[in-house]
Amino acid sequence: MYTEPATLVIDHFRDADDYLSNYSEYPVEYGGRRFETAAHAFAAAQSDAPGWALVVQSAATGRDAENLAWQGRMRDDWASVRNAAMVDVLHSKFTFNPELGDQLLATGDALLIDTNDDGEQYWGRCLHAGLRVPAEMNMLGRTLMRVRRELRGDPSDRWPRVALTGHREHLIHPADRDWVRAELDRITVKLRDHHDTEIASSGLATGSDSWWADSALTAGLTLWGYQPFPEQPARWNAEQQSVHARLCESAQRLVMVGSYPDVGFFDTRNQLLLTDADAVVAVRDPRITRGGTASALQRHATGMPLITVNVEQHTTTVNFLPPTTHPRQS
Repeated sequence: MYTEPATLVIDHFRDADDYLSNYSEYPVEYGGRRFETAAHAFAAAQSDAPGWALVVQSAATGRDAENLAWQGRMRDDWASVRNAAMVDVLHSKFTFNPELGDQLLATGDALLIDTNDDGEQYWGRCLHAGLRVPAEMNMLGRTLMRVRRELRGDPSDRWPRVALTGHREHLIHPADRDWVRAELDRITVKLRDHHDTEIASSGLATGSDSWWADSALTAGLTLWGYQPFPEQPARWNAEQQSVHARLCESAQRLVMVGSYPDVGFFDTRNQLLLTDADAVVAVRDPRITRGGTASALQRHATGMPLITVNVEQHTTTVNFLPPTTHPRQS
């Protein structure tokens, strides 16, 4: 099962939403030059070779410019500067064309996902074998949402969508569980009242995921659920299965990631869960340094606001995980 409320998610940059695509034919000023599309400008940024920008400017279409960039000499530091370059290109696109800026702002807080059929996994999302939904990093969609926030003047602690990753019930000592549940009740209310949070996203596992989902529903937040595969609750006890079924029924958006049981789908679930969010809550015992929660934070939450619920010390702190550099060039 996979449902996408149209008012909350824009998952294809075509037709009425074509203006979100870098290939859409709207001019961009970048590096003191005018380019016919954002794709042209971004291709120009990928190389510092003499005369390169003029070569890219002559490309007939954005896709032609992109193909030229793959053939040219990519700058040595591209992996570390490409995200900033995309921010600059998109800022120019949506300010140089004010009507586009208005259209982007009119999307409100909708989740923007650049789904593609080209196999592009860094800037967009695409289908892989066994998946029911497109996956990977969606950096274009995430950058568009960042530009939207900046154009709107949002404070840095405005987080419309907040996801949780945390330990399953058997990894949390019974003496700590009541405190965790009460703390999640407190956090969801604070997020609602002070950070404009409207959507709480859960991986729908036992323990922290389920407690978070219940706290969110009690606070009047909208629940989004992300499940690795249909058989996830098959080995749980009857009470856990009942809670899971109730939460699935309460979820306004339910993302079923894989078509069959596979341990790899847990990581894909975590990727979608966290990268669809504006901030992350982590229920962690610092003595547990390996496993799903630690991996999810390290792989998919870098550079994001992080609210850490420390199970051992009974404290909650807010900080940012530093951004990471991904080796894949794009």
